[in-house]
Amino acid sequence: MKELRIIRICLAVLFFIGAVLFLAIGLPVHPALRFVEKFQIIPSAISFSLGAIIVWLVITLFLGRIYCSTVCPVGTLQDILSKGRKIIKPLNKPFSYRPGVRMRYYILGAYIFCIIAGVAAVPFWIEPWSIMRNISGDIHPSAEQIEWIRIGVGVTGGIVAGVVSFILLLIVALFTGRGFCTDVCPIGTGLGCLSNYTLYHIEIDPDRCINCMKCEDICPSQCIKVVSRYVDNSRCVRCFECGPVCPNDAIRFQINRNRRITPLMNPTTQPKAHI
Repeated sequence: MKELRIIRICLAVLFFIGAVLFLAIGLPVHPALRFVEKFQIIPSAISFSLGAIIVWLVITLFLGRIYCSTVCPVGTLQDILSKGRKIIKPLNKPFSYRPGVRMRYYILGAYIFCIIAGVAAVPFWIEPWSIMRNISGDIHPSAEQIEWIRIGVGVTGGIVAGVVSFILLLIVALFTGRGFCTDVCPIGTGLGCLSNYTLYHIEIDPDRCINCMKCEDICPSQCIKVVSRYVDNSRCVRCFECGPVCPNDAIRFQINRNRRITPLMNPTTQPKAHI
């Protein structure tokens, strides 16, 4: 998965820089920057561009939540902010598995209801593109003032929302890594609902796993449970950080589901010979 990780990082950096330039400055930088917005799910839905939505549904059915780790700027921002864990000593420790919370489905339901009812308040605070718009708008408020006025929050409200959103994302990223993506984001939760039907998924080979815990320690989504050889693919954002750290090539991005085929020969269960 090393090659996939490199490709993912390159795409994430490209879309993140493009999103910041597009939202903070606008088309005067270069008209081609509009491609960043065209690839976002919600802006495409608002503009009735079904093509982008269908493309992302198909991609998700094949690869899982790759959208969250490559195109979504808020996801990349969390990856950047979570690097601060290494600087703050009390937080400089490995991640560990956390079970998914049911609240994410309630948030998704509330989000869909608000979209249908035309209520802008909830999407304004929890939809990734809106969050990135507010944060980038703090750099150059005049670039976003028309959008803020259109949805009825005003320039001051947009600036405050940007500051608050950035602080909240910073806290969440420092303590939970991709916690916003896995527990709050309605787009991520919606894509995660397709996880049982995806062609490719992250799997732990039980016959190769040696319980080193490295994949669980590095997983920013905290969706890997080594002791059970379990990966919660509904929360996995396909960052591909886990594969390269595995010393025994036990965690892979593959089509087939793994089942233990030689339990007595597993490195962690094989009895030691008595002399």
